[in-house]
Amino acid sequence: MNSAFYLAVRSLCWHRSRSLAVIFSLAVIIWLPATLRITLNQFRSEISARAVSTPLVIGAPGSRIDLVMHSLYFRSQPATTVTMAEHQLAAESSGVTAVPLHVRFTTRSQPGVDGAPIVGTTPEYFTFRKLTPQSGELPALLGECVLGADYAERSGLRTGDTVLSAPRNALNLAGDYPLQMLITGVLARNHSPDDDAVFTDLRTAWVIEGIGHGHQNVDRQTDPTLLLSNEREGAASVTAGLAVLPYLEITDQNRDSFHFHGNTSEFPLTAVLAVPATERDRVKLLGRFSGSRQLQCISPPQVIEELLSIVFRIEQFVLMFTLAAAAAALLLLGLVLNLSLRLRAAEMQTMFRLGCSRLTILRLQSAEVLLLLVSAAAIAVAGGLLARSTAAALLQQLLL
Repeated sequence: MNSAFYLAVRSLCWHRSRSLAVIFSLAVIIWLPATLRITLNQFRSEISARAVSTPLVIGAPGSRIDLVMHSLYFRSQPATTVTMAEHQLAAESSGVTAVPLHVRFTTRSQPGVDGAPIVGTTPEYFTFRKLTPQSGELPALLGECVLGADYAERSGLRTGDTVLSAPRNALNLAGDYPLQMLITGVLARNHSPDDDAVFTDLRTAWVIEGIGHGHQNVDRQTDPTLLLSNEREGAASVTAGLAVLPYLEITDQNRDSFHFHGNTSEFPLTAVLAVPATERDRVKLLGRFSGSRQLQCISPPQVIEELLSIVFRIEQFVLMFTLAAAAAALLLLGLVLNLSLRLRAAEMQTMFRLGCSRLTILRLQSAEVLLLLVSAAAIAVAGGLLARSTAAALLQQLLL
């Protein structure tokens, strides 16, 4: 067989144009199903791993898939919000760690860089997700934030810079106004949606929403355009005009002036991550919320399985058409090889007359076909591995 492979290699090199055309055709036939399988396997692995690591999610009634996509991947928005009272209700359960989430805003887009979701949460989230700063430190004060590794790389921001939130409604002047936040650190890459998010504390998220705000100290050194009237010289008081708006930046000088209106228990959250210590605690928490009409407590792995069942149907549909196209391509390739063998009939006859047995000639032809298949398979697998990350990310954008 060594001699057969040597002659096969020399023959393929001599007919290099035909060989390259056949290898390319075979590679495309193998590449399509191979890439589909590799991409879907990675997609399943990534989406399932994050779901399995999140025992329970508590949120407002509505779509179970939307709630899981929101709380795990910061993708969609729930129809309604829950409050801190519901978070406290879960936190009071024995053996349960409740992690609040407020994800309603994004950072302002830059040229070529889309905004990232702003995740308002508590320090328990970083412990739960095992997030640690690569540089700097976690936010500790009002108006501070920390960036995910991917967003920091895309935006070019780093520790000590500032990032501006994007208002959902530019015409809403009473709240939902941009807030400039100080970046205190960049998280180490975690290979999860956390890498493409901005994290801050709940109070800062509520300031962005307009629940909390600060006011400027108005005196005679204040910009005259912000004053309604200025009393006579020597008077102790001035009158502020409507142009005095809440601060767009929280600094050491004005941080103490920020305050919140209303009852903290009524402040909004978009979801609550519940982490039971034992299976018994998980079952008890599920039973506690099972009859509630104001809340739903769901298990993300079950919801993700439902989503993956839809993906599996799509995979079968695509694979069916791929196999049909591959069958047609193989028939065409078989025709090409048959014509090639007929054109080489005189060459095979010469080898037979030189003393080569029919078995040797068969080995030579088999070696050529095997080399073509191996070369095409290697190119197809390499192309599938190279396209794996991009294709999986594109699939997540399409489905999530």
